Amino acid sequence: MTVIPIVIRHSGKKYDVEVDLDEPGEVLKFQLYSLTGVDPDRQKILVKGGQLKNDTDLNTLGLKPNQTLMMLGTAGDLPKEPATKMTFVEDMTDQQLAQTSKTPIGLVNLGNTCYLNSTLQCLRLMPELSEELNKFETSTSGAVAASISLGGRSTLTKSLRDLYHDMKLQTNAYFPLPFLQTLRLVFPQFAEQEEGRYKQQDAEEAWSQILSVVNASLKQSSPTAQSFVDKYMTGTFSTSMKCLESDVEPVVMGSEQFLKLDCHITGETNFLKNGLMASLKETIEKNSEVLGRNAQFQLEKKITRLPKYLTVHFMRFYWRRDTGKKSKILRKVTFPFELDVSDLCEDELRGKLINVRDKVRELRKAKEENVRAAKRARTILAADDVSEDVGAGASAGEKKEDEIAKLQAEVEAAVDPGLKTDEGSSVTGLYELIGVISHQGKSADSGHYQCWSKLDAAESASAATEARAMGTAAQKEEPKWWRFNDDKVSIVDQTKIEAMAGGGESDSALILLYRSIEV
Repeated sequence: MTVIPIVIRHSGKKYDVEVDLDEPGEVLKFQLYSLTGVDPDRQKILVKGGQLKNDTDLNTLGLKPNQTLMMLGTAGDLPKEPATKMTFVEDMTDQQLAQTSKTPIGLVNLGNTCYLNSTLQCLRLMPELSEELNKFETSTSGAVAASISLGGRSTLTKSLRDLYHDMKLQTNAYFPLPFLQTLRLVFPQFAEQEEGRYKQQDAEEAWSQILSVVNASLKQSSPTAQSFVDKYMTGTFSTSMKCLESDVEPVVMGSEQFLKLDCHITGETNFLKNGLMASLKETIEKNSEVLGRNAQFQLEKKITRLPKYLTVHFMRFYWRRDTGKKSKILRKVTFPFELDVSDLCEDELRGKLINVRDKVRELRKAKEENVRAAKRARTILAADDVSEDVGAGASAGEKKEDEIAKLQAEVEAAVDPGLKTDEGSSVTGLYELIGVISHQGKSADSGHYQCWSKLDAAESASAATEARAMGTAAQKEEPKWWRFNDDKVSIVDQTKIEAMAGGGESDSALILLYRSIEV
């Protein structure tokens, strides 16, 4: 009998164990069961070559005195038989299939309606909108009043609610005909025809018109509460109007709300931030009471409230008098996947954002390093002396977890109390890109619109695993995006989104939907 001492690390604790090398692995597992309470069937003991099996001869592992092994597993009851009987795919209803399917459904093009399909898919990326729409009832007295005061426009809100509800219950592409008919009744511009066919429309106009109606309807149905649009999508500017031709003319201060930030595009615009800054500082001509004539004024805006969802509109379309059509600015303007807008804010708000923003970046960096360390630990499982390497990695991982917990507490403490109580606002000034509406072509009256939405971490990992299994994985894994091309839905790499900066007639970003990075 050969007995040596080893150390087992489990859940941050160390256990000194005397191991008889002449026994199989199952004996060691039962020793650990008495120490940790983790059933042998739930134990994963990491050794050279992988995991310790019940019939493994411990003599073959080359264990050394005082060597450290890592054990994974939690104490508790073994999984029980599910209370609900398993349902096979062939026995599922369409509704059950829709609820279990990971792939979202597309929308059928009903004749130049890609502008609407892409808009509806992008709006659907905000779950809070669907939640509030589900509460909207046209049968309530408030909604009836809304229907009257809005000229029947609350019907459009109801139709949007029903559309999103029905999309959850289908596995095939959805026909958005009821919503399209209602939209054309409320806004006749979307019913314009040319040579007997419905004309292509501007997705940004559809976006703005739908949101304006939804906002008004939700306000009417619940007058005492903020609507989704006000709470989660509306920001506020402070404004100043200064005459450039007279120092006597007083500077006029004010404030206004906004639902989107415009990116102005000139011959010198190369980056999104340049275009945004240009839109917040403009020279306009208006009447001067002091001079008694039209004069040049400078209008300057600063953000005083940032919403959770920030919409950015590339001002790519302009009216050409010679052709009588909207033409497109094809210039390349790059945009970031992470947008920091603190420098567009008023000094008071900027001061509240910067500290928490920096802490968030530090926290995210620590988490990313922790993920990389975990991947390295998994990689060395097949290497020599794996148990010692994994043990050292686990110790470093525990320190990193402590650091992350400390940073998380610092982030939460750095949030301004006033911003914390403003539900639906951004407390960091940092945003991640989650949705894009793109346009392909030279004119708003033609071409093709598509929607693109970022997969969450779990969806992206699943897609990468599937690609590896099929042998189609890229050498370097990158974030994945859903592509909504009307009724066709597919997964693409993030490089496809990067290529939408413009510079030609191919897909270029028209609307960007950013979501605030939360603490």
